[in-house]
Amino acid sequence: MLLAARALDDLARSLQAAIGSMGLDSGGFGRPELIERPTRDAERIFQGYAKAKPSKEDAYAAARAFLRDQPLDAWQRDLLATAVAEPIRELAGAMVLGHRGFANLLATYEVEARQGELWRLTWHGLLYSYFHYDPSREEEDGNRKGWVALRSFLERTWPLIDRQAGTMLVPDWVVVLRSESTVLGAKPADKYARAYLSGDTAATDQLAADLGIPQASWFWHALVLGAVEQAAAASDAEFRHLIPQLIQLIQQKPGFRDEAIELILNRYHACIGAPQDERLRDFVCQHSVWKNPKLKSAGIATAWNRVSDSVWKMVLGWVNERNLKDFFDILAARNQADEGRLAFWSSYLKQITWTRLVFGADTMALKRTNVAVRDLIAREEGSYAQLTSKREVDAFMMQIGSYLIIEFSKKPNACYVYQADQLPYEPYAKYYDGGTADLAAGYREDCAARIVHRDGWEDRADAELRALGIYPDQPHAATGTRNTARSQLGPDMATVRALVSRFDGATINDRRSTQGGRLWVGDPQQRGRLGLELKTLGFRWAASREAWYYPES
Repeated sequence: MLLAARALDDLARSLQAAIGSMGLDSGGFGRPELIERPTRDAERIFQGYAKAKPSKEDAYAAARAFLRDQPLDAWQRDLLATAVAEPIRELAGAMVLGHRGFANLLATYEVEARQGELWRLTWHGLLYSYFHYDPSREEEDGNRKGWVALRSFLERTWPLIDRQAGTMLVPDWVVVLRSESTVLGAKPADKYARAYLSGDTAATDQLAADLGIPQASWFWHALVLGAVEQAAAASDAEFRHLIPQLIQLIQQKPGFRDEAIELILNRYHACIGAPQDERLRDFVCQHSVWKNPKLKSAGIATAWNRVSDSVWKMVLGWVNERNLKDFFDILAARNQADEGRLAFWSSYLKQITWTRLVFGADTMALKRTNVAVRDLIAREEGSYAQLTSKREVDAFMMQIGSYLIIEFSKKPNACYVYQADQLPYEPYAKYYDGGTADLAAGYREDCAARIVHRDGWEDRADAELRALGIYPDQPHAATGTRNTARSQLGPDMATVRALVSRFDGATINDRRSTQGGRLWVGDPQQRGRLGLELKTLGFRWAASREAWYYPES
């Protein structure tokens, strides 16, 4: 088939030259009905020959011979074109791209191209190799340099091939390259990355079909990386708007995933006043992606070494915040044991540098039936621990400054504060008893502080933490520090009503009058997120009534 293709190619050139010499290439010929179908059939056969490739076995054998420094004849050099990016098994996966003689091989091809003697299918074979090389699959620098040299060769010689092809019986791939030659340039995917960001994939899909770009090609990875780079160059608002689309692209074409994630996280860290992005957090922290950032110090999640400590701490803060909320929303809430603890500890979020969840047997069993619990355990894969003696209890560890704090999910367990360098247990153990033998050792032995969740516990806890040098991120209501003007006027009721309306079952009971009384918000489910937002408005928790109130001036 290849010999026939070459003969047809030569015949097409001769025909083109003959027509040109007679000055007929600018005119048109009639096409009677009787010859239209045969003409279409002939064109289809020609297009098949125009994309013909040698058998993989013959091309592979030529590449193997080249790597073994065996002399090749002209026919073997033509065969070799489609296999220059093929790993040769017998030679430990070596490629022609990385061989010391590859530059001379390209030079030979280029001389033939400039003399008009390079077989068009040989050039097409090199184009095939160009798109089939996958730089993400291996780390051999020589192969990568050879691929860059191949790209440069194709870019230089394309005008020659284009001119030689003429206008008669032109292969489809030549037609495509005439309008899409940027794929041979230094930024081959930029044009298509812009289209992808706008949601237009049709042009790129058509290009892939016309040029035979495989799904594993570097082109798709470069397209994703180019899309990320272009999104990163946009404004803060536009960049954040594009994050869901960027994540989807990375998931579809993960070849340069780590480079793309690095760019996205660095750019997000540069955004001014940007809140955490939950979708970005959940994607990056998947066990199959970069893993939980808490595992970096254990040498498990090494991908986090790609970014600076400030970027790592940004995502770690997101994870710590989610752990804190999940512990009280999902675990403590099952036992109606929040007592305003989520709102209290949320006032220290910016200072929490490490967290760890410890699950009891009941929680581990719930992962079979409770979606929220199953997702929580999956997110903490590789970092959580288990309790062995208290089935119905879970624990939450958090480090603030030089202290490690243990909260439990169920009464009557107290909260214990230990000096991080004098712990009565191993912080990275996989199993804990949960009692005075380890986590609750402060019940019988000395500890930095012991917090019991009885009425007014927030004020006492705040005082004890201050004595240890731990202060809230911002002045918070439990300390008695208030915004006087706001206390006298009360909260904006439109804001309170809008907030409460988001939580089914929550109620407002405004009992304020000239004779006294308070503004109350009740929530039978004691949801942590509602409590946190009420806290920011100045509300305080009344354990005796299990409701939130706004303190009078």
